[in-house]
Amino acid sequence: MKHREFLQTFTLANEFKEGDLLVGGTRDEPTRKAARGALAGLRLGEINKIAFVEDQVSETLARSLNHQLADEIAHLTVAELKQILLRADAANWAQHYRDGLSSEVIAALVKLMSNDELAAVAHKIFNPLSEERHAIGSSSHFGARLQPNSPGDDDEEILFSILEGLRYGCGDVILGLNPASDDVDTIIRLEELLQSVVERLNLPTRYCVLSDIVKQTSARAKTKVDVGFQSLAGTSKAINGMVGLNLDGLLDLAKGFDGLYFETGQGSAVTNGAAEGVDMVTLESRAYGVARFLQRQTSRWTIVNDVAGFIGPEVFQTAEQLLRACLEDTVMAKLHGLTMGLDVCATFHMGIEPAALHQLTETIVAAAAPAYLMAVAGNADPMLGYLTTSFRQHPRLRQQNHKQISTAMKTRLVTLGVMNEAGELIAGQDATAALYARYTKAGGDRRTLETLRVEGVKKIAALGERGFDLGYGDAEDFAAPVKITKRLEALYAHARRALYARLDAAVINDACASPLRVRTQATNRDDYLAHPATGEMLCDHAAQQIQTLYSTHRPQIQICISDGLNANAINENLREVLPALRRQLAENNFHAGAFDVVMDNGRVRAGYHVGALLDVEAVIHLIGERPGTGLNTLSAYLTYGRDTAGNSRWQQGVDHSQTTAICGIHPNGKAAAIAVDEIARCIKRMFEQRASGVALSQR
Repeated sequence: MKHREFLQTFTLANEFKEGDLLVGGTRDEPTRKAARGALAGLRLGEINKIAFVEDQVSETLARSLNHQLADEIAHLTVAELKQILLRADAANWAQHYRDGLSSEVIAALVKLMSNDELAAVAHKIFNPLSEERHAIGSSSHFGARLQPNSPGDDDEEILFSILEGLRYGCGDVILGLNPASDDVDTIIRLEELLQSVVERLNLPTRYCVLSDIVKQTSARAKTKVDVGFQSLAGTSKAINGMVGLNLDGLLDLAKGFDGLYFETGQGSAVTNGAAEGVDMVTLESRAYGVARFLQRQTSRWTIVNDVAGFIGPEVFQTAEQLLRACLEDTVMAKLHGLTMGLDVCATFHMGIEPAALHQLTETIVAAAAPAYLMAVAGNADPMLGYLTTSFRQHPRLRQQNHKQISTAMKTRLVTLGVMNEAGELIAGQDATAALYARYTKAGGDRRTLETLRVEGVKKIAALGERGFDLGYGDAEDFAAPVKITKRLEALYAHARRALYARLDAAVINDACASPLRVRTQATNRDDYLAHPATGEMLCDHAAQQIQTLYSTHRPQIQICISDGLNANAINENLREVLPALRRQLAENNFHAGAFDVVMDNGRVRAGYHVGALLDVEAVIHLIGERPGTGLNTLSAYLTYGRDTAGNSRWQQGVDHSQTTAICGIHPNGKAAAIAVDEIARCIKRMFEQRASGVALSQR
C-alpha cells in the first residue's frame, strides 16, 4: 500500500466514533468491514516500514523499537497476531515480544478485535509496578487515583476530600490534584499540602499536582515535587502544542523526577488540529509508545491515565463508544508494557446521565481490568465539572471484581482503623474526622485527638453546606444517600441549562462600554456543541466588521468575551470582572481597545482569530467554562501575539501552549478582585518578556 492508503485503511477499520469523521472515517459498516479485512492481511513488517507521520514521534518510536524482536515476528499478519494473543499463553508471549511490537501494529490489532476479544486479552496481561502481593497493576489489584480538586484551590476543601477518599480505601496509586490556578506559586503550595498529608499520615502512596512538566520543573527548584506530570499525544505537533517541547526536551525534563504520571485520551490531537491525518486509535497507541519510550529512557516509576470521555460529543456520543474506547486503550497500554488506569468519565454536554455512567463504569472495570480508576468526592468533579467515579463506588467495584488495593496501603489503613485485614471497610462516618485529628496532631497541634475530631466534624458539615459531597456516608451496598443522588441530578440539570444559556444583553451593556456582538461559524447551539471547529472561527461578516473596528491606531490589547460552554458564567461574573480589569490595565498604562468583541458560540480559538484579524499585541479572552460544577465559572485566556523579535505570531497560528489560562473565576472559587489582579500582573509579565503560555517565566 501507498502511504495515503495505509492511513485511510487504518482509519476506516475503526469501530465508529465521531472523532474519526474529522480524519476521513465513515459511518458505513460495509466499508469499515472491508478495511478490517485488508488490515488483517498486512504483515507486521509491512506496517513497521511506514512512517505514519513525518515527525520526531515517528522517528523516536522507530528508533526505540527492539528491532531484533520486531524482526522475529515481522512475518506475522495482524490476523495471526490476534490469534496468538487470544491463546492461553498470551501473557508470556506478550511479555517477551512487547518491546518488538510497534505502536502502529498494536493499533492495527485492536481494530480487528471484538469487545469480548479485547476483554479476554485485557484479563491476561498485567504490568505490576512491584513484587508485593497486591502490587499496583497486578491481576489481584484494583486501586484509585484520589482526585481532591477544589474550584478555588482551597486547602481545607482539598484536605478533607483526601481524608474522605481514604475512608473509602481510595488513593493507593496516587493523590493527583488538578490545580484551578496554574501559576508556579500555587503549584508549590499545593505540592506542599499533598506532601504534608502523605508524610503526616505515613501513607504509602505518591502525589502529584497536574500542571505541566515545565512549570513543575520550575516548582521543583523551590520545593519537593514527588511525581512529574505531562499530557501526551501521538504527534510532535500535538505535544508541542500542549507543552511547547519536542520529545528531546520532554525527556530532559522527565529525567529530573523520581516518578512520572502521563495522561492521554482518544481525540485530543484530532480536536486540536494536530492529528496529521491519522485516526484516533492509532494516535492513542502512539501516545503509549511515547510513554513507553520515556519510561524506558528514565527507568522511573511510571503510570498512565487514559481520560476517556473528557473531550465531548465531537469524539464520542454514546456509552457504547466510550466502552469501546476504554477496552481498546487498556489493551494497547498493556501491550506496550504500561501500568494504566482509566478515568471513565463524561462531560455534561455528552448527555450521558449519571446513573448510566455509573452502570457503564461497572461494566468497564469488569471487562477492561484497569489498574485503577479516578475517585472524587461525589460523581461530579467540583472544579473540572465532569462526571466520573465517586469514592463510594470503589468499595463496591473492589467487591464485585474480587480485588484489593495495594498491600502497602491496606496495611496502613488497617493501622489507621479504616480497614480490616480482609480489606473490608470498618470505619463509620466519623472516620474522616478521626483522620483529620491524626493529621492535625501530627502537624504539631497540642489539643487532644477528641477535640480535633469534633472540630473535624464541624468543618465537614460546613463543607457539605457549601456543596461538597463530604460527610454524608452511604446507603446499602455503598450506594449514595437519596440527598446526594438528588444533588447530582440537580448538578446535571444545572449543567444542561448552562450549555444552552445565552449571553444576557443587559449584562453585556452594563459591563462593556462599547460591545461589538458577533457570531462564529456555528449555525446554532447544537452545531456548536457537536462540531467544535465551527466555534473556533468567526463568520465572514463578523471578520469584516472586526477588521474595520479601528480606523487609525490599533490597541495593544483586545478584550474578547465568549459564552463558551456556559454563558451563565459571563452573565454572573462579567460585571465584577471586566470594568475592574479595564481600570487596572489603564492604571498600568496599557491601551486596551475601546470595543469589546462579544462572540456568541465562541471557543478559545475564536479569540486567536480576533487577534489575527486585528494583529494586536495581546488578547484577553473571557469565556464561560466547566458546566457541572454547580458554579458558573469564568476563565481568562491570555495570549501574546508577537515573537521575541516583535513579529506577529497570529498569522502562523497559535498553539494552546502559547496561552496562559486563569480559571475558576467565581465568588466561591477565585474571587473577581483576585482574578483581576492576577490577570493584570500576568499581562505585565507578558509584555516585559514578549511571551505567554509555557514560554512565560513566573518571575
